[in-house]
Amino acid sequence: MCSAKSQAVALAARLTALTGYEACTEEFADRIRVSITLPARLTDVCRRSLLAALADADRYGHDMTAHGATVWVEVDGGGAAQKPNTSSSKRS
Repeated sequence: MCSAKSQAVALAARLTALTGYEACTEEFADRIRVSITLPARLTDVCRRSLLAALADADRYGHDMTAHGATVWVEVDGGGAAQKPNTSSSKRS
């Protein structure tokens, strides 16, 4: 069975590969949350792959703001609270 940390790392890598943006990870005492900015357009294949990644999490959601759209996933488990990695810039 995968640890929460390794599952969160794998989800972050999948989301980064799908979107081209760096994932933001926040670790809490009872869960790990990974969030990522969505590009303006997604291909059908990318959208299906994104939905498959979301389904592998314990919880997921979608937030819309004036600055764009973000999806997040949560994995139960976690550990000591850490300062979140808040980078979400486009990869080169």
